[in-house]
Amino acid sequence: MTRAVLAFLLLASPALASPGGSDADALAAAEAAFAEGVGLRDDAVRARPAFARAAAGYDELWHRGHHSPELALNRAAAHRLAGNLPSAVVALNEGLAAAPWSRPVQVALEDARAAVAYPVAGDLAAQCRPAPATGVATRLSPVEAWLIGGALWVLACGGAARCRMTRRPVWLIAAAACATGLAVLAGFWWHGDAERERANALPLVVLATDTTLRKGNAATYPAVFEAKLPRGVEARVLAERGGWVQVRLAGGGVGWVPAASLVASHGG
Repeated sequence: MTRAVLAFLLLASPALASPGGSDADALAAAEAAFAEGVGLRDDAVRARPAFARAAAGYDELWHRGHHSPELALNRAAAHRLAGNLPSAVVALNEGLAAAPWSRPVQVALEDARAAVAYPVAGDLAAQCRPAPATGVATRLSPVEAWLIGGALWVLACGGAARCRMTRRPVWLIAAAACATGLAVLAGFWWHGDAERERANALPLVVLATDTTLRKGNAATYPAVFEAKLPRGVEARVLAERGGWVQVRLAGGGVGWVPAASLVASHGG
């Protein structure tokens, strides 16, 4: 079903400049590679290269500007089946940046995070694991929010008009309740949008390998934690210097890791 929806979205969207071929051709090639991988599911060694080709095709479509939840899910599924969990985490984060209200993408990201070998105790455990997305914008799409807000506005105006006609206070109370609901919805939406912009202000990276977080930009600096950061951990970029990247973990911990150990997100 997801792939049928994706095909419809690509065919219905305006054509973009695509030096590597048309979007429909790119999608067909990615789908064919994914189907090849499914056909080889009993032989993981042979199936993974096919899934990797499918992931590369879906990535190309994403980079061409087709930022839909369906494509984000396809990218993540192909990367995971290719054995590339960090790139799947990146794809799902980019999907949520483009459509934060998409429940399927939220669920897929939590499932991908569950596959990361987070520490279960100690300081590192508290630093590594990101919190699930919250807020009105993670539950309602802009269209749904506008429909609810519009309905509350109409009800508030209708209640005020009815109160003026009948002189009955109950209508004024109903109108005030609807207006309050509209104000609360707008406030939560604004707050959630501001929080999301703040969280996404710094570039996202995901660890491609188990990596030691160090106090400086060289292997000679001491480690911040005794244990290594596990593959798949998400972090935000603070600075780059000499082939090293200073990152901030979900829990606020800061340190340096080699740039070669990271998979970078290019945003939603």
